[in-house]
Amino acid sequence: MHKTRAIKDRLFTLYILTTSTLALIPVLHLIFVIVIRGFDSFVEGGIKFLTDVPPTPLSTELGGIGPSLLGTLILTATSLPITILIAFFAAVLANEFPNNPISKTVDIISRSFTSIPTIVVSMTVYLLVVVPMRTYSAIASSIALTIIALPYAYAITSAAIRQVPLMYREAAYSLGMTRWTTIYKVVVPITRRMLSGCVLITMARIMGETAALMFTAGRFRTGISLQLDRPIDAIPLLIFDYALTPYPILHKVAWGAALLLIIIYFIIFLAVKTIVKEVKL
Repeated sequence: MHKTRAIKDRLFTLYILTTSTLALIPVLHLIFVIVIRGFDSFVEGGIKFLTDVPPTPLSTELGGIGPSLLGTLILTATSLPITILIAFFAAVLANEFPNNPISKTVDIISRSFTSIPTIVVSMTVYLLVVVPMRTYSAIASSIALTIIALPYAYAITSAAIRQVPLMYREAAYSLGMTRWTTIYKVVVPITRRMLSGCVLITMARIMGETAALMFTAGRFRTGISLQLDRPIDAIPLLIFDYALTPYPILHKVAWGAALLLIIIYFIIFLAVKTIVKEVKL
């Protein structure tokens, strides 16, 4: 009987390893292709690849992704703080005041946003923001990105707050601290590592979003603009558009942009692993 269980255990382990490997092969192949082709674009474009405007379909020079890179940074800088603040206060409200009707409503709404398709969010923001403004804009794009990233930030923040043992709160209350003082001086310091990881994960979610920008950004790629009420571009949107064109030079730009996005994700992944590891209460 013991030998039979050992054989079954080994067979199950082999099955898990085999299926996991088969699932990872397409992902690793995709990353390998992006690295190879994207590296060629980086070598051909040089440092100008990060600063120049994209080429025309019949251009002989590679150009760059300057407007898209700047647009991604602007959208991240505008939507990330708002997303984190809303998610934090919503998580505190839902976890510290669980019996409050408002808390229950906030929790239901925040979690329900996860199931909404991003393209629907983009179209909704188009109707409510872009149409009244009569122009695509960074403002509309930031609103769409905030709505999409909010459920993820809320879920991680709620999980972090729930991990704080009740005895820490009781100890703070016994010292005369108010509920909000306890949250500020006890709960937040204990969860700061996971909250930092939440910021980085939310940043990755925002920087890699495409569908939310399709009806809100406007695809401004002919120059550099810092105006939030004007059209803007982003790296994922550029990759999506250029990958569908029949022009080889635009494909090169898309490969290089995809490699840059993977590098950014890799840096964020390392930062998350460094910050969140070995969390102790």
